[in-house]
Amino acid sequence: MELLPPKSTPYFKYTTENQDGCTESEMLLSTELTAMVKSKKTAKDIQVWVEDKILPSLGQNIAIEVVVQTLFYLGSKSFTHMVTVLERYGQILNKLASDQNLQVFLIQEVSKVWQNSAQMTAIAIDRMMGYRIISNLAIVCWVFAPENAEKFHIADYIWEVIYFFYILF
Repeated sequence: MELLPPKSTPYFKYTTENQDGCTESEMLLSTELTAMVKSKKTAKDIQVWVEDKILPSLGQNIAIEVVVQTLFYLGSKSFTHMVTVLERYGQILNKLASDQNLQVFLIQEVSKVWQNSAQMTAIAIDRMMGYRIISNLAIVCWVFAPENAEKFHIADYIWEVIYFFYILF
């Protein structure tokens, strides 16, 4: 039995240790996206790559998973790194999550990346709202989704998000 909470490190699905229900092609796409970001490709170049390489064969949800997991993992070194990634590549997320349901799915993916850090989950959601990547309504829908409502009494990240949302409005 562990007495301390887990370290507040990001969860990156596309590693050889995790492979949490991901395919080899998804891992390769994440590796390719990582290389593109590290070589400082523009958001437009990456958007074209997503539209040509991921969307036609794997669909919208997998595209969101790969992009969110990879970008937020790359931006996980610090708050500044995360903000830089969102500033530089936020328009890709904006295009991928064009409607409310996809925005809720995007928030779910971000919360998976930061499942061990309530604070980073709340900050990421706050920043995405600030950059108009997600809407207020999508946040409310995510907070009160059945899978989160069941965790109100055991998970602090949901309360953290509600608190950030409350102080902004």
